Amino acid sequence: MKLEHALNTDPHRCPNPKGRIPLSVLLSTLIVMVSAAIMPLAAQVEALTRPVNLATLARRAEVIVQGRVVEARYEPMPGYSNIRTVVVTLEVERMLRGPSGSRFTFRQYLGGAPRRVGKSVYASGEQVLLFLPGESSAGLRSPLALEQGHFNIRRGPAGDETIANKMGNAGLFRRVPEDAQRAGLKLAEDQMQLAATPKGPVPLPAFMSLLEDLMRLPRNE
Repeated sequence: MKLEHALNTDPHRCPNPKGRIPLSVLLSTLIVMVSAAIMPLAAQVEALTRPVNLATLARRAEVIVQGRVVEARYEPMPGYSNIRTVVVTLEVERMLRGPSGSRFTFRQYLGGAPRRVGKSVYASGEQVLLFLPGESSAGLRSPLALEQGHFNIRRGPAGDETIANKMGNAGLFRRVPEDAQRAGLKLAEDQMQLAATPKGPVPLPAFMSLLEDLMRLPRNE
């Protein structure tokens, strides 16, 4: 059936002749289809306002990858011109959890929070550490807890590297020692000191040491 026949927009035609689908039904069906494509991301977007700590990120992430942004292509989701997405390609430096390969590409949903997303979400050449869930049925994924699961790595004048998420690490280490202890993991003294940091960038080597231990905790899908 041709689209113009299905929509039946000619005012001189019968509004609902036998065998034709009413426009209202078609529009309702389209809304349901778009919702089905986006709904799997609802939990990720909802987590934007729910604080999570590093232990939670380590236990829930399907992919934990450190790399450099090779390309960030901003484009509508195929087939849905009003749904904004960005296709990110990383040159993998460390794949802590996830598929092997020198590059990793994913499509992130940007719609629903126009004031908090934009062209500056990813920049070519920047070094990142991302905690990502599995893909939705629509092929989309966003960092866990959005800004909280999206980290930038920066090198200082002396060559020392630090790491902080988009929230400035605020609350990132809160209750991490308690969560680790409940799961039977005892943190080292230097890790306990790191976990006492309330906010702000922290040294990358110390952060990665703590993260690797937290990745041994039981997964929490």
